[in-house]
Amino acid sequence: MSKNVSMITFGCKLNQAETQAMADKLNCIGYNITFDEKNGKNDIYVINTCTVTSEAERKIRQLIRRIKRKNNYVKVIAVGCYVHTDAEKLKDIGADLVLGNLEKKFIDKYINDSGVILNKSYWLKNQDKIITPEKSFDDRTRIFIPIEEGCLNACSYCRIIFSRGTSIRSLPINKVLKAISNYIDLGYKELVLTGINLNQFGFDNAETLTELLEKIEENFGEDDIRIRLTSMYPEYVDKKMVEIIFNSKIFEKHVHLSIQHFSNKILNLMGRKYDKNKIIEAIELFRERDKFFSITSDIIVGFPYEEDEDFQELLNSIKDMKILKVHGFRFSARPGTKASKMENQVLGNIKKDRIETLNLNSKNISEDYRKELIGKEVTILSEKIDDNYIYGYDEYYIHHKCDFKNINPVKNKFYRVKIQDISDEGVSSYVL
Repeated sequence: MSKNVSMITFGCKLNQAETQAMADKLNCIGYNITFDEKNGKNDIYVINTCTVTSEAERKIRQLIRRIKRKNNYVKVIAVGCYVHTDAEKLKDIGADLVLGNLEKKFIDKYINDSGVILNKSYWLKNQDKIITPEKSFDDRTRIFIPIEEGCLNACSYCRIIFSRGTSIRSLPINKVLKAISNYIDLGYKELVLTGINLNQFGFDNAETLTELLEKIEENFGEDDIRIRLTSMYPEYVDKKMVEIIFNSKIFEKHVHLSIQHFSNKILNLMGRKYDKNKIIEAIELFRERDKFFSITSDIIVGFPYEEDEDFQELLNSIKDMKILKVHGFRFSARPGTKASKMENQVLGNIKKDRIETLNLNSKNISEDYRKELIGKEVTILSEKIDDNYIYGYDEYYIHHKCDFKNINPVKNKFYRVKIQDISDEGVSSYVL
């Protein structure tokens, strides 16, 4: 009898892509795949973990305990980044099998094992490879394509280098193109390129992200698809890259920039390789071509030495730059990082107040940005349809609740629409 496996993901888009790839492997050897923790028929839970914040780790531990309390006989497999920082803890609280970031890529070989299987420095022995999912198992219209792993930056607050490595591994351009072609054949309309630091793609094989974008346009520029870029770093954005994006009809008018802060003092303490002016320069390169070009970003508040004026500069800059959406985090002192040993740690209550202020301000900034779009014609990809509305995202990565008349809408199809108002998280529109 086939066993039911529930796949649960914490963390970044790269983790989401790797969860899909693991699901592929398990499905190929006879396992039924779900993504529902509450399904009482699950025999195995695979939890793809994150170690970016202590809060993420707390939620992972809480989930493992909750699953085991409900049914101690189900098998819990913890995989990924948290494993590299505290594998034994995960085993002690109930994980039956613990796999590192190399081992999870071969989960089909380890599925019947137990205990901890972990090569902590797997990236140094050339055993690693980028794995791409064959398909999405959760009925989405988009698919995430991992093209890069590893990071050379060693920021003072980050543990990702401990779990993803200090050497770059890239999916060669020819393999990226092959993957895109396969996904188009399978009917996917939105393809999202992801990695730990997308701009460091090709550092291991003399290829570049700009070269990849050129090849994607050359091969698929006339296809009925959309390409989205994530995990971009401001210091790598240049005019040539921007020109490729804007001279193409398939690249979205949106990027996710890893900004973290706008205060030069804090950016320097974080060990980031850019300053405030470089962030502004990168955003303005996009906005010169389209004033509505949307930016989403990760932001950390409460970093050591962050004072009121630094925080206010952050808020002012997010407003000035009209950031569409902020993924805000309270600074979390991660063991083994330089930032955890810094003096002038910000008190917990101050960090709490600042993240609440950031979230409120960001919500208002997003609303103001979306109000400026009222009356604009855009293109949405239909992801969900009910009796009254089409739901989906446009090329600016804005969610639509779209009214339709005199058509029979189809899922996974592009529709030209007009924005008529804003909603809580996006906009309302109607099909033209």
